[in-house]
Amino acid sequence: MATTKTPANVQDWTAIAQNAVGESAVVDTSDAYEAILHVQAGLDTITAHTGTKFVIQISGATSGDEDWQNFTEFVELIGTAATDLIEDNPLTAGSTAITLTAHALTVLGKWLLIENGTLANSELIFESAQATNSITCLDGTTNAHAVNTAIFNIAFTKDILLPIGVYRARVLVDNTYDADGSTLNYKVRITEVTVV
Repeated sequence: MATTKTPANVQDWTAIAQNAVGESAVVDTSDAYEAILHVQAGLDTITAHTGTKFVIQISGATSGDEDWQNFTEFVELIGTAATDLIEDNPLTAGSTAITLTAHALTVLGKWLLIENGTLANSELIFESAQATNSITCLDGTTNAHAVNTAIFNIAFTKDILLPIGVYRARVLVDNTYDADGSTLNYKVRITEVTVV
C-alpha cells in the first residue's frame, strides 16, 4: 500500500467586498482518503475591522445543494491594517528583502499580504525582520511585484483537516460579520491523500 499526495488550487486569490458573502469553488474529495484545506486571506484596506467569518462546509452527497453542513467556522482578520508600498522597481521573484516607501510594517512575526495588481499573483509572506524603510521575509517571494505594490499587515493562513467520508467541500467567506469593515482577498488550496 502506498499513498499519493496531490496539491491543487480550489480558489485563486479572490476579492470579497465589504458587507458581502463569498463562496469558493466546490472541491470533490470523493477519491481522497484524507484531505486538508489550506485557507489564506488578508485585509486590503486600512479600515478598522472586527473580523470576517470563514465557514468550512462539507457534504456527504455527491451532488445537490440541500446537504451542505457546517463543519467548522472561525473569525479572523481582526484589527486595523497598516500598509506600505514596495519601492523596489521591480521586486523580483525570490526576494527576501523588500524596500518600502515608509516605515509602517514594524511588527515582527506577522503574515503580510502583498496585493499584486494582477490579483492572482498576490501572496502572503512572513515578516521576520525590519529596519527603517525595509523588511525581511522568512522565505523568498513567489512572484515579482511592481513598484508601488501595496502590502498589508493583517493576514492569516489556516489548515483544516476534513473528515474521512466527505464527498465535497467548500469555503464560505462571510464579510458581513462587520457591516462597515474592510474588504479582503482570500485563497483556498487543498492537499488530497489517496491510497493505492
